[in-house]
Amino acid sequence: MSDLTAFSKFWREVNRTLWRCAVDKVEPRDFVRIDMWNRVENVQRLEKSALYRVSKPKIAESAIYRACRWIVAQGKRTPAGASTFFDVEDVTAPENAAIPEHWPKFYPGVDTSLGKDPSLVRRNDVDNYQVFVNGFFYAARAAELAGIAPQSVTFEFIFSKDRWRVHGDKTRPITSIQVNFFYLSAGPKIWNALFAAIVQKNLQSRKIAEKYAQTTQAQKLLAVYSDMSPLRINDVYNLNRMFDELNAEYFNDALLRPMIAWTTRPNYRQLGSYNFFWDIICLSRILNDPRVPELAVRFVLFHEMVHIKHGARQENCRFKTHTPEFKLDEARFKGKDEAEEICKHLREIVDMP
Repeated sequence: MSDLTAFSKFWREVNRTLWRCAVDKVEPRDFVRIDMWNRVENVQRLEKSALYRVSKPKIAESAIYRACRWIVAQGKRTPAGASTFFDVEDVTAPENAAIPEHWPKFYPGVDTSLGKDPSLVRRNDVDNYQVFVNGFFYAARAAELAGIAPQSVTFEFIFSKDRWRVHGDKTRPITSIQVNFFYLSAGPKIWNALFAAIVQKNLQSRKIAEKYAQTTQAQKLLAVYSDMSPLRINDVYNLNRMFDELNAEYFNDALLRPMIAWTTRPNYRQLGSYNFFWDIICLSRILNDPRVPELAVRFVLFHEMVHIKHGARQENCRFKTHTPEFKLDEARFKGKDEAEEICKHLREIVDMP
């Protein structure tokens, strides 16, 4: 496989198949999942052997490939397991609501003295393929509630700046509906609002559907295919594993792992950041280099994890994060002084022949 062109055609076929299953209310056969994994595995094998590298992150084929890789990340060739998409959750559930009118002024952080809360499901335990299938079933049900026969239209997830696109003609105003991939993990309330906005032109529903783009759920999926570079199998450092190790050593395993990504460009000044709104840790690509000691990478990641623990306060229209409590907790890192010294001289380290 010399390029990703085949993924565009494959994506349309998968969307068509799962939409048909949703319309007919039948469980999709597992060959869809297996075929997707085989295609992703083929590209990963080529990447690992340095025979191929996925470039140009903004092109559609690359975005589709990264989405497929995310979808099959947990399942590989194994079946999806027990079907859950017929149990449609309560449309009035709070988790299905859009983002509040105003962001809270205080992010409380995490009490790491309590240890891991067994009621919380770690993101790695979520079956992404099942989430993908559920999206089609929620969409089909929302179409019916909005007064449109789902079998009369086509439906597809797309990767673009548009939240949704609608195609039709004079005789049939709506023949095709395309919805941004970041709506995939939305609950029924958002799907119902989205189709009410598309079909019934309901202004209030449109506001709810558009506001969802600012939520954590949407932004996490946006990061799957956006300019934030996802972690790769051939990275120098395994940041997910490093997070788990630091979590166990310093935080009593109390932090839920957020989305972790590299920046698209190397940055010498800002080596890391944690986004409270999106729950994303982003580390500078400059750290993904064998010449950079692991101690420095662990310290930068640890620093962002301390942000998760202590949260942030809004004071005088500014967020305050580096509090005395934060700095005291950060000082617990073993080898902090050495790590900070390495970080000060990263440009010389990486530019060395």
